[in-house]
Amino acid sequence: MSRMESVQQSSQAPISLPGDVVSALHTLHEFVATAMSIPPQIIVTCRDDKRAFGRAALQAMSYRKAVDMFITRFATKEDWWISEYRYKPEVTIYGRFYRQHGEEDEGMVILDERGWSELVGNVVKLTIVFTSLKFSVTAQSSKA
Repeated sequence: MSRMESVQQSSQAPISLPGDVVSALHTLHEFVATAMSIPPQIIVTCRDDKRAFGRAALQAMSYRKAVDMFITRFATKEDWWISEYRYKPEVTIYGRFYRQHGEEDEGMVILDERGWSELVGNVVKLTIVFTSLKFSVTAQSSKA
C-alpha cells in the first residue's frame, strides 16, 4: 500500500470516541448553544412600571431616540421642569448584562451613549431613572 492510499484510507475511516467523551461533547454543545441564545425581549423598568421591549428595535434606534421613547413611556409631569422653558427630564439608563465577563459588569451598570447598540445586544434588563434638573440646580444654588 502506498503512502497516499494509507492517508486516504485513514481519512475516510470513522473516528471512534469513547461514549463518555461523546456524552461530554454533547453536553458542552448544548450548554454553549443555550448560553449563546439571548432572548428577543428586554425588560425595562421604571419605578413600579415594567414593560417588555424588542431587543432588535432598541438596537436599531439611537441612544437619544431610546431616551425620548422612555421619557414618553415612563415620565410623569413631576419629572418635567417647567419655568420659562420646558426642560426634558434627565435620564440615566442602567443595564444588567446577560453574559458577564468578570466582576466589573455584575449587577446594574450605567450604559453609555457610545456603543448603545452593542450594549443593548447583551442586556437582559434595563432600569430607567429620571434625575430632575430642578433638584440639581436648586442644590447647587443653595451651596453658593
